[in-house]
Amino acid sequence: MFCADTDVELKTEELKPHSLKSNEVMVETHVLSCDAFIRTILDEEAYHGVVEIDGTLPAIGYGKVIAAGPEANLKVGTMVSGMMGAQTHTVIQANQAFRMTTFPFMSPTSSLGLMGLTSGLTAYVGLFYVCKRPRKGETVVVTGAAGAVGSIAAQLAKSTKARVIGVAGGEKKCNFLKDELGLDGAIDYKNKQASLEEQLAINCPNGIDYIYDNVGGSILDSLLDKINPKGRVVICGAISQYSGNLNKGKVQGPSNYLKLAERGAEMKGFNVMQYMWRIPMALFGMFFMYMRNQVKMTEHIEDGISSFPNALHKMFNGGHIGKMLVDVNGSLKNEKNPVIQKKQD
Repeated sequence: MFCADTDVELKTEELKPHSLKSNEVMVETHVLSCDAFIRTILDEEAYHGVVEIDGTLPAIGYGKVIAAGPEANLKVGTMVSGMMGAQTHTVIQANQAFRMTTFPFMSPTSSLGLMGLTSGLTAYVGLFYVCKRPRKGETVVVTGAAGAVGSIAAQLAKSTKARVIGVAGGEKKCNFLKDELGLDGAIDYKNKQASLEEQLAINCPNGIDYIYDNVGGSILDSLLDKINPKGRVVICGAISQYSGNLNKGKVQGPSNYLKLAERGAEMKGFNVMQYMWRIPMALFGMFFMYMRNQVKMTEHIEDGISSFPNALHKMFNGGHIGKMLVDVNGSLKNEKNPVIQKKQD
């Protein structure tokens, strides 16, 4: 299990602008994104690569170029995004820092959240392009529905006029799903009064047509038991299993997988990088839905680089709602946006 107090150390190091190589830039980090993939690279034989001991935690973010090598194609003052790492400043190759894309009527943080590759666009691609999309009247269940990807996937599913049920942990999150996102129902897997199966019977009396899974483990197993004929299961992630780092013998696989054969259902996994050709249309579609108030991203913001380990801990243990961000240099304190909501509690 990841522990913010023992697994991460905050270090101070001096970076000298005059020591930049010809094609390097120095970037002052403004905002960092906390993403589930980070957990998968903290052990050996990781799916997304491995962080060495004493290495810098990876993190996608954006910031401002404050120094540039003589052959760098980025000028000082340019806002860029990329793999910044969990640090206040970073030195990277200019071709690994991308001019930051801004979207009209949106907060800059939307480039990491709603319009971000690891969050909103992952939800969009997964729901609409991996399997046959949900249809009007079908029952859709989204696990991890109060998280960054799950909350967007659930809202996108609602836009198809399907009946959408979200799975989350705790009364607060379930109320958020129903009251803030307008889902048709919410299942609290932490509920001690009613089992997951009992809640499924109430919320999905006619079975499940479409599962968007971010969690895996026993929850996925329970959902497979309710899958309807010709049902679809999209595997986006399995955050309940990441502490085992997907290593053989440490991961709980679905024991109900034969329900797929029995009912002629399909299960398909995906990585958003496999669908990059779909991203332009996904961006257009997401922006269109945003402007029609059909989708929004709730943000949980922590302050300062020293909060990054604790932000990760909260994310891995379900201690937040929506997109987890770290405001490294305080640039978000005075920012206001009427559609994107921010939560810090």
